[in-house]
Amino acid sequence: MKKAFQNLLRNYFNFTKGERNAFFVLSAVALIIAILPAISFRQQTPQPTDFSTLQQLAALDSMQSEADEKKPNNYTYNHSEAGEQHLFLFNPNTADKATFLKLGFKPYLADRIIKYRNAGGAFKIKSDISKIYGIDEGFAKQLQPYIDLPEQYSTATQPTFAQNKQENFTPKKYAPINLNTADTATLNRLKGIGHKLSQRIVNYREKLGGFYSTAQLAEVYGLSPEVIADITPKLSTELQPYHMIAINTATAEELGQHPYIKYKLAAVIVNYRTQHGNFSSPEDLLKVKLIDELTLSKLKNYLKF
Repeated sequence: MKKAFQNLLRNYFNFTKGERNAFFVLSAVALIIAILPAISFRQQTPQPTDFSTLQQLAALDSMQSEADEKKPNNYTYNHSEAGEQHLFLFNPNTADKATFLKLGFKPYLADRIIKYRNAGGAFKIKSDISKIYGIDEGFAKQLQPYIDLPEQYSTATQPTFAQNKQENFTPKKYAPINLNTADTATLNRLKGIGHKLSQRIVNYREKLGGFYSTAQLAEVYGLSPEVIADITPKLSTELQPYHMIAINTATAEELGQHPYIKYKLAAVIVNYRTQHGNFSSPEDLLKVKLIDELTLSKLKNYLKF
């Protein structure tokens, strides 16, 4: 049995010299391929992470937080903690970058302020410094006593929009219209006065002999009190009545044409004058029946003696 097995092996594995050499080469290659993954895995095995540095940073941060919590509520931020600082009086509208750095401003804040000014910005009061983006509230508070600006806006130096508008706007002034010389075209430009009313005003003025007061416009037919109140500030009666009545020589017909006398009263005046003689003053007309104080107050402005 043993010999038979040995003969079988000898028959199947009886290699030539060339075959044996090839066998050894292939075996060596197979061995190398087999052990390469093991070597590569061993080289790439991750090493344990060293957390000591992170732990130290965490400990420092925790200590800083505890220190901040222990600071009193009235603690004032001091920029000198981050570097040398000198506080002195300054105006943020004129200070240069070097001045800001001496005061404790960080370079980017100094640049930001100067850029803000160059764009047309200005600081009006002390608290305006806090409007600069990125400035520390505590630092801004620390600077307040050294800012050469007022504490708050002054109403005397800061006019309101309404004041500015009033100062810059000068209403155009127009000369008032002379009620005794204006023609119908001029009167027609007044608000509420059309062609008919302007003609009525002129016609009534001719009958009167001129206006001595703008209040007489109430006697013009068709003029409402609202329209009169609106146009009165635009009118004047610089020239007093231009047609006077010669009370001692005028006929009844002439007197009767005046709106304040009319024909019935004119006849009475002439009869009284014929019987008692001429009138020497406006008050003498009170002796004439039908003439009262109101009529005389309106009429005397048109009388000459």
